[in-house]
Amino acid sequence: IFVPIHLNDHWFLIVVNLLYGTVRYMDSFKRCTSMIERKRVIDDVLTYLEKFVSDKNFQETPSHKNLQFSKYKFSEPTVPQQKANSNDCGIWVAEWMILNHYWGVNKPWIVNDYSRMRLAVDLVYKWHNPKRDMIKELAVADWNKKMQQSVLQT
Repeated sequence: IFVPIHLNDHWFLIVVNLLYGTVRYMDSFKRCTSMIERKRVIDDVLTYLEKFVSDKNFQETPSHKNLQFSKYKFSEPTVPQQKANSNDCGIWVAEWMILNHYWGVNKPWIVNDYSRMRLAVDLVYKWHNPKRDMIKELAVADWNKKMQQSVLQT
């Protein structure tokens, strides 16, 4: 379960692994807010998740009843840290959720112009965006217009 958390203008991520009974705390800027405050918010989220998954409407299988996420092993894997003047914490969280699915938690990630653009393109072009075809048509039309202007200027 991926839980992105926004606290004091900063995003970080907790990953609850049901299979291994772990909670991983991933933060690209650990100096942003106090760990005591973050831990309190994490504990509140875990308590909420316990109540949520134990609800009879959530899951009918008995394997999800009485899960105690607050008793899971808590870990802080070493992750790259963003620069002090950066505001990329949301990009880091999105990258971790996307890449974690494919490669696991310990893969080293890099946030740069390429990863920012890839995330933007993925958000625009994925099947869930009902306006993706219109956006694609507008982008192609804009590109063609710029190419025509470039040819006329030479």
